Amino acid sequence: MATPLWRRALACLLPALLVGLGSSGAVQAQSIATGARHGLALQPDGSVLAWGDNRQGQLGQGRTLYAEAAREIPLSAKAVAVRASSTNALVLDDQGNVWSWGTNRRGQLGDGTRTDRATPRIVFRNAAQLVDNGGDQRPSWVLDRDGQPWWWGPLPSGGELTQPAQAARVPARLVRVLSSGRAMAALDDQGVVWSWGVGAACAGATQAAGEAFAMRDVPPIKDFVVVGDTFNPDRREFPDPVAPQYISRIYAVDRDGKYWKWGAEVVYSSGMARLQSTCPPVQSLDASAMLGYQPRIHADLVKAGTVIKRVIPSNQWTTAGLTENGDLWLWRQVQSGPPGTAPPVTLSHEASGVLDASSYSTELREGTQGLIYITRDGRVLAKGSNANLHLALSSNQIDSVAGPQRVPLPAGAASVHVMPDGGYAVLKDGRVFNWGLGAAQYDPSANLNWYVPRPGPSQIGIPASIAKLAVTEGRWLALDSSGNVWSSDEWGSGVKGSGLLRPTMVSRANGLPPARDIALGGSAGATAMAAILGVDGSVWTIGAFAGVSPPPSPPLQNFDDVLSHLWTPKKVLALPSSIVQVAAIGGYIGAAAYALDASGSVWFWGQHAYGIGGRSVAAVGGDLIVNVPYVLPLRQKAVSIHTNAYDYGFCAILEDGSAQCYGKMFNEHAGMHFRLHAPIKELAVGGAEQAMGRTTDRRENTVHFRLADGTVWAWGQGRYGQLGAGIHANTAEPVPVNNEAGTGDLDLDPTTPNVPTANRPPFRVKTRLEGNLRTLSFNADVFGAATGGGTGNGTTNLYAFATADLRTWIQLDGEGQWSLLRSPVPAAASNVPLATEAQSVPLNILPQFIGTGLAGVRVFVGQGRDAQEMLQARRFREVLELAPED
Repeated sequence: MATPLWRRALACLLPALLVGLGSSGAVQAQSIATGARHGLALQPDGSVLAWGDNRQGQLGQGRTLYAEAAREIPLSAKAVAVRASSTNALVLDDQGNVWSWGTNRRGQLGDGTRTDRATPRIVFRNAAQLVDNGGDQRPSWVLDRDGQPWWWGPLPSGGELTQPAQAARVPARLVRVLSSGRAMAALDDQGVVWSWGVGAACAGATQAAGEAFAMRDVPPIKDFVVVGDTFNPDRREFPDPVAPQYISRIYAVDRDGKYWKWGAEVVYSSGMARLQSTCPPVQSLDASAMLGYQPRIHADLVKAGTVIKRVIPSNQWTTAGLTENGDLWLWRQVQSGPPGTAPPVTLSHEASGVLDASSYSTELREGTQGLIYITRDGRVLAKGSNANLHLALSSNQIDSVAGPQRVPLPAGAASVHVMPDGGYAVLKDGRVFNWGLGAAQYDPSANLNWYVPRPGPSQIGIPASIAKLAVTEGRWLALDSSGNVWSSDEWGSGVKGSGLLRPTMVSRANGLPPARDIALGGSAGATAMAAILGVDGSVWTIGAFAGVSPPPSPPLQNFDDVLSHLWTPKKVLALPSSIVQVAAIGGYIGAAAYALDASGSVWFWGQHAYGIGGRSVAAVGGDLIVNVPYVLPLRQKAVSIHTNAYDYGFCAILEDGSAQCYGKMFNEHAGMHFRLHAPIKELAVGGAEQAMGRTTDRRENTVHFRLADGTVWAWGQGRYGQLGAGIHANTAEPVPVNNEAGTGDLDLDPTTPNVPTANRPPFRVKTRLEGNLRTLSFNADVFGAATGGGTGNGTTNLYAFATADLRTWIQLDGEGQWSLLRSPVPAAASNVPLATEAQSVPLNILPQFIGTGLAGVRVFVGQGRDAQEMLQARRFREVLELAPED
């Protein structure tokens, strides 16, 4: 691809910008946690949001399966039309916005990607008419307010458009568009039919495929249809291979009721095919037959005198009908009836007050039907099959959501934790709540039903105020405010467990000091490992021999004695006394632990499965058990360490804000390096279901990143909505989580620090990111009062700069174009009214660009009376940085 402009530019016109650059501050901070198929996010007010699979009550919504009833799909404006295909939906609102959701393998959502999406998103603005939803078989069409046609999705030529493009430039205002084969036709407001495309009717051989042709040899037309066809000459008549010829014909009725036909068709004579052209148009009864077809109305409606204004076919068995007063009826032919009788046809009244409706049937289950309709108050309702995300739910027959939903907790939460079998939350008052499979284990009255998922949260009876919780499959550890450690099942008590699931304090008999950090990995069995960090910097483990004092000599022979030994805390040898954080990891073949010391080194010991220690099996001597802790081979010093407790995935956040990861989902010991547009401040690694014996997919995990600009990004498997990005597909690069709290909010005033949204500074930039790091869209709103940085008349100037090397600079000007920086510096927006802190001006900084071609690019936004005043006041900030090339 071409080298970006700022890499080709040679001049360096504003080196002063290099002095005292402000970095993006973390605002709207939130905590994140990720399960196998769902995720949770903690908001600043203590509320908890959840997304993903809910079959085991992981979302804490009080239900696990959905009822087949109408569900409202949230839109921010009143809808006026809806169109559905078998795999996706399109909605037009009264502001001229077109929304889409569903499957997207052929670009049918029009959002510039091929990624399935379960959440509605605007893909076109300034629309006057939503013409057609072609799904994954044909284009989708929209007429804009100038009457011009736009399309996207699968094209008649075989190509695909993933975002809207103008289909033709027609010197008229169109009111209707149709397509068939490779030919398109449209009717304008004067009754003229226009044609374009390959084989356009009567266009002539010299007519360009993209040039619209007007048929003016007929009176003004009221209605029409277009029929495309392919002519393949018989090989006996044409011995040499001949390419197929695309043709079309048009049937129309004029405003006086006369029928017309023109174009080309294939006729057969003596077994031979030949073309027959009808140009100019002729009156024809064929047109009457083509235009007069209507699906059969249910007999009961005919008898009752009910007039169906619009018939909505779904498949060969099911049809919907809409009356003038908004009654929506559905009739369906039963596929089998009594012998010798016609199959019965059922009739049902679906809704009243309906403005528009669309019906669909799934390709996976032929005949399984659904309805999407809009009511007079603007609500969009969906009912029926969700096999292809029609209901904007994440999974068929599962009450799952790909967008955040609130978990009903009795008070504000301090942290959340999820596993494939359920979730936990620690409240700010120290109480612990649990939901999902196994939540009833702590309820004495559960009796034999303790494997039944409990959808809503319930409290676990720990007799202390909990400051931190560590969770793995079937087990948890808790650290209270006094430094005591509690386990879920007598683990760590120094005696063989009784099997009772009751909170028990971990024994200090071996000299375990008060703890300041805990970590847990593995399962509720012999493969579990707990790491405990003492207040003196020592590290203790429960459940494994590796890294600790030598096993008893002679070896323990009695299994009960072995278990008791494993269940006793032991100190890890060969570690420095400056450990500041511990982490644990595990799975069905073993467990391991990590420790971060004050110098930034990360130590590893335990079961070396899937390269989680950053070295190959040969590098560790061929033995998968690492008994002596060693330092991981990281690129630079680490600032924090993170694992998924039960599926062999480890990540370290490094000093430069990037992340280095090892393990099963990260190319094993080869690892993966993540660098996003802003420094990574926190990450959460999700676990795959293979560990639970539910799948053979080794790479079903996810990772969520919280960045310094406040945004949350996700990477990995997303087929069940667990990324929280509103998609139902996997991602090869990080994508942003769809959440209003995930926008960046940066202070432009150097005299005040970055503060939470509730106390916003007078000058700030709110950033919005969409797409991924390969095709990233970046925009911003600039807020602020003009005092101090204004021109004196209640207005100010806004500036946007970019550089790839801190030597050559380019700038966004008032025309929205990027060019070399020049003097005097032109503003991206001049004399804009920002008289109060609530006012804002949008900046379309980088509408869409290829991230891999812009490695190292940094973007700055500033505000002032002029460029010199802005520089002197240092009222500018860096709002975006792409990863530099390695």
